Amino acid sequence: MEEFILSNKERMSIFKLLCENKNLNFNSIVKSTGIRSNKLSYQLNLMKEKGFLRSDDTGYSLTIESQRLIPYFSQIFKKEVGVLPVILGIVRRGDKLLLIQRRKMPYKGYWGFLGGKQISGETIPETIKREVFEEARVKAKFIGYNGVVYERLREDSRFKHSFLFIITSLEAESFDIESREEGKVCWFNYKDVVDNKIPMVIPSDIKLLKDYSDKSIDVEHFILEETDGVLTMK
Repeated sequence: MEEFILSNKERMSIFKLLCENKNLNFNSIVKSTGIRSNKLSYQLNLMKEKGFLRSDDTGYSLTIESQRLIPYFSQIFKKEVGVLPVILGIVRRGDKLLLIQRRKMPYKGYWGFLGGKQISGETIPETIKREVFEEARVKAKFIGYNGVVYERLREDSRFKHSFLFIITSLEAESFDIESREEGKVCWFNYKDVVDNKIPMVIPSDIKLLKDYSDKSIDVEHFILEETDGVLTMK
């Protein structure tokens, strides 16, 4: 059985090939990857069982679930680290502002806005409301979009993180909150945060409060439908 097990490099070569070609027959995959046919056949069947591939009389192609991973694998193929989109929420109730003290890097130990990464298929309001509930166990009403900011974190003159922040505003339904594994959550006086009276608040978050709290922008959500390789707007 060990003779049929592919190396990570060989597995990646199959995935990369199918990322670049919508459909390929078995012989084309053998020719392009150089993997022995019986070994390749075993791996392709395993990838089908795991839901990565589908096949028909014309050949093999990636499933929709696998296609969702293409943007992330593209970064691996090119050895690039991409900018990370993050949805941030200015969560208020009255004159209070909800912040989280981060338990993980980057910005570990600092207080900042709640938020996180968007799950594929979610709208931006769905993402930030989910993140606020997951991090603080409080439901919040989505108010609107405040702005988009590109932020980079540098250490020893070298950039190590790049974020594209989408700033949003929300109104919490209550003051009842619960800290979770992401970090400690707490209500602060909004003016105290803006006036930099709270220790260990992420500096850029203070600036965002000053510059973006009262701003409003439009963000459109598009849906495209792909049918047999043809794209249409929905």
